[in-house]
Amino acid sequence: MRISIGPIVSWLGVLTGLLLIMILGGAGLIPAWDGLKHAINTGKSLGGYVLGIAACAGLILFLLYGLLLNLFGSETVTVSPTELQIQWLISGLVRSQRDFPNSTIEKLRYESWPGPRGAGMQSGIRFDCVGETVTFAQNLSEQESYDLIEKMRQIYAFPVSESPDEEEESSPAVTHW
Repeated sequence: MRISIGPIVSWLGVLTGLLLIMILGGAGLIPAWDGLKHAINTGKSLGGYVLGIAACAGLILFLLYGLLLNLFGSETVTVSPTELQIQWLISGLVRSQRDFPNSTIEKLRYESWPGPRGAGMQSGIRFDCVGETVTFAQNLSEQESYDLIEKMRQIYAFPVSESPDEEEESSPAVTHW
């Protein structure tokens, strides 16, 4: 069984990223480019201008990567009778992939947790595997997460958390990817 999830777009993130790109271009890249042209014409040192252009371009590329993730990032969850495979994709290209033997997966569950400062609550499906907590299908609604867990359990009887207290325990090694 193969299930595709996403993209789940955060429009505030998209607008913030675009605004930062415009600010970096207007306040950093354009003046540095003009300074570089002036330095070439007058024979002055080019190092500072080239460094400024490289730094601004690097930040802009980093922000563009974040925008691509936000707008075109998705997950594909593939469940077979022997293995669970989770892929992160950007525009259909595999960004990362993890494979887990079904026999090593424990406590498959929906969970919510506080995000980084100011980000509010995050949620997703988690499971424990060989001493590590793996998170996927982040920011799905609670009902969608339970539906996905149920579909996964139709292929393989993954062990699930039995009590609400058990779900609240967090693993010392939590993996977000």
